[in-house]
Order: sequence, then C-alpha cells, then structure tokens
Amino acid sequence: MKLIFCKECQSVFSLSFSKKTCDCGKSWGRYMRDGLNAEYGGTVIPLGFANASFIAALNNQPEEGMGKEFVAFVINRKCRTFHNRD
Repeated sequence: MKLIFCKECQSVFSLSFSKKTCDCGKSWGRYMRDGLNAEYGGTVIPLGFANASFIAALNNQPEEGMGKEFVAFVINRKCRTFHNRD
C-alpha cells in the first residue's frame, strides 16, 4: 500500500484513483489505472506498508495492550512504481 506524508502539514493519507491532496494542499498523489503504479508531487515523502504484514496485523488485532506491529517503510526516491511528477 502506498501512502503520502506531507512535510509541510505532516498529514498522512492513502491514495485512490482520483487525485488526493493533504490538509494544506501542498502534496498530492493518485494511483494510475493499473492500480500498481502511482504518481505524486509537492512536499512529499512517499511511504509504504508491506501488504501481507499489514493484513496479518489487522487479522490479529489484540483485545488489549500494545497493538500488533507491521512493516512500514519510506519508499526510495527512484521507485519504478511510484513517480515524482515535480
């Protein structure tokens, strides 16, 4: 799963097929038609969740205490499926 972190307003949001912007409007992103490739622009740090790890954490949510951990990461600047359009 690809996400956007705006360095200006520090909002984090997921992508959709229509262009979405952060709270301050300085960052944006969207999935392309194929659902794998995406583009972004603005004051963005691209983030990702390891899908299998995220789903496993959701399926094993504890009743109490610390939540279940999953793998999240900062996507590299030269990612073949996430393109900076600025």
